Amino acid sequence: MPNSLPQLKSIFWNMTRMCLSDIIKTEPEKWIRKMYPKNGAPDWTVDDNIAFLNLDAVDDDYGKQRDSIYITEQGTSVKKTTRTRVWSLETNCYGPRAYEMTAAMQDNVFTMPVKRYLAQYGIFLVPYMQTPVQASEIFAGQWWERWNIALTFNENYSTSEDAGYIETVSIHAQALR
Repeated sequence: MPNSLPQLKSIFWNMTRMCLSDIIKTEPEKWIRKMYPKNGAPDWTVDDNIAFLNLDAVDDDYGKQRDSIYITEQGTSVKKTTRTRVWSLETNCYGPRAYEMTAAMQDNVFTMPVKRYLAQYGIFLVPYMQTPVQASEIFAGQWWERWNIALTFNENYSTSEDAGYIETVSIHAQALR
């Protein structure tokens, strides 16, 4: 069964919590977020370290290939299709340790606990990644430190469907002279 979008967001939230555990030690649900505040204004201070996750599907040639096989099960044929979904996780980090958070994401995503965690959901890091980018913002006359990093992942995506079965086959043979 493929991961749903809410499941994927939770998986990547947990991965981020693992990567940032040395920086965000308490209340990770407050400081690592799946979305920006709904009212549009920051609900944190310029001195807080906070990370926002933005998950997007990537239009990638690798993700357009499909592999289908047919398997006979319980008197019927089942079509099993496997493909790869490609995801980009952009992490926008604010606060005095914003750069450290993006660097921690870049480094800790390669650790075995994180790799094992993602693998249990069929998700694997694409090791080529961009470097962190500074993107400071001005809000209410004050500059807010911000650094971003984008990480790309491949997800093994499988579906199956009952393809039915053939009840009878007619074969006609004719000799040619």
